[in-house]
Amino acid sequence: MKRYISIASVTLVGIATHAHAESTVTIYGVADVGVETLNHVSDGSGRNGNLVRMTSGNIAGSRWGFKGGEELGNGLKAVFVLEGGMTLDNGLPSQGGRMFGRKAYVGLDSRQWGQLTVGRHHNLIFDLVISNDPMSFAPKYSAFSHDPWLAGRVDNAIKYTGALGGLTVAGLYSFGVDSTVANGSEVPGNSRVGRDMSAGFSYQAGKFRVTGIYDQLNGNSVAKAGLTERRYVAATSLNLGSVTAHLGYRRLASQVAPSRSRTDLIWTGANWNVTQSLTLSGALYKTNDRTSAQDPLSLVLSGDYRLSKRTDAYVTASYTRNKSGSVLGANGYDGTVIPGANQVGAVVGLRHSF
Repeated sequence: MKRYISIASVTLVGIATHAHAESTVTIYGVADVGVETLNHVSDGSGRNGNLVRMTSGNIAGSRWGFKGGEELGNGLKAVFVLEGGMTLDNGLPSQGGRMFGRKAYVGLDSRQWGQLTVGRHHNLIFDLVISNDPMSFAPKYSAFSHDPWLAGRVDNAIKYTGALGGLTVAGLYSFGVDSTVANGSEVPGNSRVGRDMSAGFSYQAGKFRVTGIYDQLNGNSVAKAGLTERRYVAATSLNLGSVTAHLGYRRLASQVAPSRSRTDLIWTGANWNVTQSLTLSGALYKTNDRTSAQDPLSLVLSGDYRLSKRTDAYVTASYTRNKSGSVLGANGYDGTVIPGANQVGAVVGLRHSF
């Protein structure tokens, strides 16, 4: 009997070792929280004051997730990602309470042909342009504040990404970007409701990188299915050793949005690796509203100090200038700033990756 048990144990160990060699699963996450202060914050009655609060996800969204893959042979691999967001100040899930609201997809990855995945994804603008923003599309005080769709997510999507040398090409098609909207996606007889189509490229040549993307989103109701929201994005970065300079442009032409329907957003800035531990960043963002004189501008400065490979402390400050009643706050069009008032914001925080 001992002999049979011994043989069975060896067999099970062999099976486990064989499975481990072919497939992997990783648990990972980011915990980011800080204390923020803002001025000229509306109290809802037209008066304003200063606000001090704890905020989660300042330079990176707090998250947890699983990712993994299985080698299928001949350079082909099955991959998956399940990633959910949370807010550390109260322990609640983000992305509307979805368990895996940040990403949820499965697909195939080929060394020769690229990667094809299906499920919930970040859009292509985020994938290809994030490294062209000095603030990396941070949830606070970045290009994201001027246009959240730069880091948007889409349900029901098929995404392809392929690379050849320094060239990366990508395409995405969504049957409906937001399944939480009643009859806002995958409507029988009307495939345009909530549809998103985009294509883009990124080319890296030595220290120079250039990116271009086209994204078209349809209205999320049957009545608005024929209306589109189009974004044209171009961005570039140049690495000069310890300093990397960035320049970006996004044009929006929307038949869906009642306001800010035709705008130009331009940004520029740089990251300076002062030491191996300290990075300083600065950026200027300007929105030109072609339908009005409301042309807000924001200036951002940030310092990030790495305490270890996984933990860093940071401070970020922003000044937002509003014109002709515009309402852009340090955190975007979130209703916190008095119309036409300028706003100063700053956040000090700690981030840990695992």
